[in-house]
Amino acid sequence: MPDITQRLKSSIEAGAADRDLLAESLSEITELRKKSDALEEILIVLVRTQLPFDAEENREEAIAHFSERYRNAMREASNLLGLNLRSTITRTEPRT
Repeated sequence: MPDITQRLKSSIEAGAADRDLLAESLSEITELRKKSDALEEILIVLVRTQLPFDAEENREEAIAHFSERYRNAMREASNLLGLNLRSTITRTEPRT
């Protein structure tokens, strides 16, 4: 089955869009907006996460806090991006 963008393009070219296609498109756009907002929140957390050392470069006190926030943000991002699922991107992209 072609993806939603191909179906929409074909529908525009044909000059008609059925109700089911529009409903499916709206659902996909809504889902993508939610994921976009969630990823933006994760980026904000990462930007605001301090480096793992204080002004005197004392790593012992700050590393645990940094590490915890970083791991949580990466786990959330991974789930949102669907990296735990097989997709076109994850099948073709080399694992690092």
